[in-house]
Amino acid sequence: MEEKKFNIKGIAVDILTDEWLEEDIINKTPITIKKIQKRPGGFTIYMDAPFEKIEWYFSKGLTTVKIIKGKKAPYIRIEHEDGIYWVDIPYNKEITDYLKEYIK
Repeated sequence: MEEKKFNIKGIAVDILTDEWLEEDIINKTPITIKKIQKRPGGFTIYMDAPFEKIEWYFSKGLTTVKIIKGKKAPYIRIEHEDGIYWVDIPYNKEITDYLKEYIK
């Protein structure tokens, strides 16, 4: 599996749903992306949050990677298709190049 290390700060958002156990609910928290690992059919983002390490899985066809114009600067949103969770990070060419097959 191909992987790339990063040290990029951002925000992870997980909305409240019945599918998540209470200890899994993150809501909105500052994170640092440490690594993105591609795997057959998708990729995994490994993040450090203030009190835990988090792994989020994204699948090809169920993930959108968008570059969004922010008020101050563009940012990247990596979002699960059903909108349950996403990661927002400042625009970073290294990440957009690495995830180019997921960007529409």
